[in-house]
Amino acid sequence: MTANKHFFQDRTTLLLVSIMLFLTLVAVALVLLRLGSAPGTGNYIVAYRASLGIDRYTTGTISDVLSFVVAALLISSVSLTLAYRSYRVRRELSMTVLGLTIGLLLFLIFVSNSLLMLR
Repeated sequence: MTANKHFFQDRTTLLLVSIMLFLTLVAVALVLLRLGSAPGTGNYIVAYRASLGIDRYTTGTISDVLSFVVAALLISSVSLTLAYRSYRVRRELSMTVLGLTIGLLLFLIFVSNSLLMLR
């Protein structure tokens, strides 16, 4: 095995990048499908504030919900760039970036799905 392995030739890296891109696709698809399936008004619950008492749920428009799509795409692209650039310096750092991104995308899917189910 050569020590000068490239980012896209490492199997572990490819697995993590594939999982990350799949989760990005799932996050985008779930948000867009939830938006398309809800007829009627444009009021969506976009935040939950436990400290506000009665007005716990903050409503917003469709552009506020589409920020979840933008966030998923931005997180994935920045993470892929950071992992690619840090691979030459340290392989473990690149793997850590990709692993943390997977956790962040799972959290984004969970939160966006929970907020859109309240509608």
